[in-house]
Order: sequence, then C-alpha cells, then structure tokens
Amino acid sequence: MAGRLLQGAGCAFAFPGCVYLASKGFSNKSLATAIGFTQCVGMLGGSAGQFIVGPWIANGMSQEVFWIGSGVFTIIVAFALWGTTPKDVNVPTTLTSKPSLSGLAPYKIVFSNPQSWLCGIISGLLFAPTTIFAMIWGVAFFQEDKSLSFHSATIASALIPMGWVFGCPLLGYLTDRIGKRKPVLIGGAIVMILAICQIIFLPNLVSPYVTNFIFGVASGAAMIPYSVIKESNPDEVKGSATGAINFITFGVTTVVSPIFTFLLGKSLTTTLDKNLHFQSTGVFWISGIVLAIMFSLFLKETGKGNLKPVKAA
Repeated sequence: MAGRLLQGAGCAFAFPGCVYLASKGFSNKSLATAIGFTQCVGMLGGSAGQFIVGPWIANGMSQEVFWIGSGVFTIIVAFALWGTTPKDVNVPTTLTSKPSLSGLAPYKIVFSNPQSWLCGIISGLLFAPTTIFAMIWGVAFFQEDKSLSFHSATIASALIPMGWVFGCPLLGYLTDRIGKRKPVLIGGAIVMILAICQIIFLPNLVSPYVTNFIFGVASGAAMIPYSVIKESNPDEVKGSATGAINFITFGVTTVVSPIFTFLLGKSLTTTLDKNLHFQSTGVFWISGIVLAIMFSLFLKETGKGNLKPVKAA
C-alpha cells in the first residue's frame, strides 16, 4: 500500500505539468485539442497495461523486473523533459509581490471559484467508470457476471481506455471546432449512458468489444472540464487550476471506489443472479453520469463560441 501511495504521488505531477505546458505552448482556440492529445498518449499506457504487460506477467516476467524497469525508464524521460522544456521568460509577478502568500494564493483563487468545483466533480464522475470499473474491476466482472474467458474479459476491459485514446483528442477537437464546451461534454455523457444501457439490457445487440470501445470514446468528455477550469480562472493560476481539478477529480473517485466495492464489488463471487448483478452495476455508473450531466447544466460556457465571455475570477 505504501508503494501504491508513492506511485500515485509521483504520477500526480505528470498530467498537471503536461496540461500546463500545453496551455503555454498552444493558443486558447486549440487548448482542448492539445489536452485531449495529452490524455490520448497517457491512456495508451493504460491500455498497454492490459494488452501488453498482462501477457508478459502471465508468461513469467517478474513483477519486480517490470516495475524497476518502468521506474528507470520514467527517470530517463524526466531528465529528457528537464533538458528540453523551454524556460518561461514571462513569469507573472502578480502572485510574487507578497512572498508569504505566494504559495497558497493561487489555490485560494481557484478554490474560491465555484466553477472550479463543478469542473472537478463533473470530471471525477465521468472518470470513475473507467478508472474504477474498467481498470480495476472490469476483468473480474466480465468473467464472473458475463462468463467471459480471462482473455476475452481482459480485451473487453482494455477497449475502454483504448477508446479514450481516440475519444480525448476527437472530442477536444470537436469542442474547439464548434467553440463550445457544454454541448460536447453533455453529448459525450449521454452516449456513455446509452452504451451502458445497451450492454446491460440488450447484450446480444452489439458485441461488448464494440460497446466498450464506443463507451471509451464518449468518456473522453471527462477531459473537457480541464479546459473549462483553465478558462474560468486567471492566466497566472493555470498550473494551480490543473492541480486543483486533479485534486477534486481523484477525490471524487476516491470516495466512489469504496462505495462501489461495498455495494457491488464484495458480492461479485457470491451473488446467485449474475445478470441482475451486472445490471445493478450498470445502473450504479449510470447514476453517476446522470449526476455529472446535472452539474454540467450549472457550468458556465467558456468556449470561444459563447457570446458572453466568462469573467475571470
């Protein structure tokens, strides 16, 4: 558990840093596309964990060898980034005029903005089906409740993060193209609900592989709030805004995970009605997505197509 905690703490630096660099290196009109491509490459790693690493471990690779090798490779990448990242010669001075407040001042600005909380909660609720179900419970649920083989269950689960690989840049480009964030965000959430309804109520209509991939593409909408929070806060706190939404997003998933485990996870191997159990699982995630849609209705539109630009906090 200590090792997992350290892994999470280290990984927490990766995405905020990438988004910060994207916000500095790309214009606002292509921000969502840049963030989408960032998450696209990141989710390739998530899919590789099931598509590639799973068979490696099953065929005899030592877990210690894999993790140590991954750590060494990550350190090499870190030094490469350190050497190639351009220096910011236009460092804002607005937050450094009071040294005693400079550390917390950005977060005070971000967390005092209600839009920041909405973005984090929405993103967390849309993230949860992938990070909790697909990447943790998915294989076991497809094996136990749907009677798939280990190989088939692994592929079915891995196709959800694979869908993210395509969905994040696609939906990011779409929201930049139309100049609005909310329609794409809500539309993606609705497609997620439809995909879950199909797989739990009409399982023979389409292969679970296809449905899971479509679900993954649509769940790329969870990245759109990362653009909204940066557009809802002043430029000088963009990095802090990304850290804040990560904090709220994974705070939501941290709360949802034990609830799901208590209600449905612990009964996975003991329930008698497998079909009902799988349907209840789908309804659980649908409820979270519906809640995300409801919160989205209170989100202010920040896209360039909005006739009334959002005033910075």
